[in-house]
Amino acid sequence: MAHENDPALGGCQFSRFFEVTPQELIAGGLYKDLAKSCFPGHHRKVSLVLLAKSLGATPARSRAGLLASGSVVEGSTSLAMRSLGGLSRVFAKMSSRSSAEAREVSG
Repeated sequence: MAHENDPALGGCQFSRFFEVTPQELIAGGLYKDLAKSCFPGHHRKVSLVLLAKSLGATPARSRAGLLASGSVVEGSTSLAMRSLGGLSRVFAKMSSRSSAEAREVSG
């Protein structure tokens, strides 16, 4: 589970989930596994890397190593950087959807 902390991306305090989640889901273990927090600012890239690792990602080889092996053509965008950008967009969509659902539940 990923948890967005950045209010600019629709994030909230993790405690908010316990306020809006039905008790039977909490009791059933919905939050048993720890959520991976996604923090804003200087911590953003580290947060996304830790989340990716928890999802099974492995360290990418260096760009120089990839070029030397012929795995990447010069001038192409790094797959790792495209993936991080894609994850950021996914989390933004997930957190804004979660915020909208939370407003529906609480409103």
